[in-house]
Amino acid sequence: MPSDISVWDIFSILLFFAAWYSIAWVGRHRKDNEKLTLSSISKNYRNQWMLNLLERDNRMSDVALMGNLMRSVSFFASTSILILASLIAVFGVVDDALRIFHDIPYAQQVSAAFWKIKLFLMVFIFVYIFFKLVWSLRQFNSTVIMIGAAPDSFNTDEDLFSYANNLGIVLNRSSQHFIEGMRGFEFALAAMAWFIHPFMFILATIFVSLVIYRREFASRTMRAMIDDE
Repeated sequence: MPSDISVWDIFSILLFFAAWYSIAWVGRHRKDNEKLTLSSISKNYRNQWMLNLLERDNRMSDVALMGNLMRSVSFFASTSILILASLIAVFGVVDDALRIFHDIPYAQQVSAAFWKIKLFLMVFIFVYIFFKLVWSLRQFNSTVIMIGAAPDSFNTDEDLFSYANNLGIVLNRSSQHFIEGMRGFEFALAAMAWFIHPFMFILATIFVSLVIYRREFASRTMRAMIDDE
């Protein structure tokens, strides 16, 4: 371990992962317990969408909507792999990058070895994002396949509700992984602050966590969706 790693650096990285895990855990826990969150409300809408879809004769509009969702996931997955490739390329020009960062006011002066550790963190985040988004995209593909395989009519309401429920499960899991991938982009912004100073890293982590928490649990969008349920 590089000798220039300070206690504040260690604290900031621990806070970063704790905040990221906590936001994800609270979001999943509250959603599973049907507490009011943007994710849980969206889940209800998606379940209703799948039920309405199966009751429609013409499902072309639903397939078009799925296509729009998949294009969004595909765009961010492509973006993440491009960023990842760029980050790996930076390992070859660490000395040049260090000279640039040393000219930034109040930037922490660190060794090349320590700077590579910070770079490894960014690589880890975007590897995580890529796998989340690719898995999300594959599950969206599975949802489209299930829509295409759905019969025109069902013998009983129980069969209808069962098929709609399974569709909802796959679609909701697709959306959940997409959300987690997008959350990775937001925390990547906080991680960038570590290149400047651990104090900035701490402040950025707190700021990003508060923004995500507000949007998930107290946003106007959530309240509007509650009113329309």
